Amino acid sequence: MDPIERKTPTKIIEEGSQFTPAIDDDEPTTEELVEMLRQALHKANTGQTRPAREFLRELRETLAADEDAGRDHKGI
Repeated sequence: MDPIERKTPTKIIEEGSQFTPAIDDDEPTTEELVEMLRQALHKANTGQTRPAREFLRELRETLAADEDAGRDHKGI
């Protein structure tokens, strides 16, 4: 099948789609993601970051808490 023919049905579906961004209210919009990236790059370039050891410790604690929470619910 010609690649153009494969893409044509997709375009028709996309054009006729009734999708609205309000469906995923908890997800950031593209504009919000771009702004968050700009802020993160600015902070990184100006040295406004926290030590990697602190972040990794916090990440390990969060993962351990999630793992423990999962174990509590396995018996239900």
